[in-house]
Amino acid sequence: MAYHPQIYSISAPQIVKGLFDRQSLESSLLQKAACGKIRLVSKPEEWNKILWLLVNSFKDSDGKSLILGSKLGEIKKSLPIEFR
Repeated sequence: MAYHPQIYSISAPQIVKGLFDRQSLESSLLQKAACGKIRLVSKPEEWNKILWLLVNSFKDSDGKSLILGSKLGEIKKSLPIEFR
């Protein structure tokens, strides 16, 4: 019998909290998902919220986003979350 990790749904605010607060339950969920102990699933709209946050938060002195294109794709791939 194959092992199938339990699936949990996660929202954009939970993802952000997990990334920035190491003591949070959300951080624990991200760590467990990265280790394959659980699966985290989120709707594509949640990625769009994170994308908006990244693009609008990290800007240079001229107001241009510092994170663009392929870097955003790399960030999405590095998260232990299935956006579907």
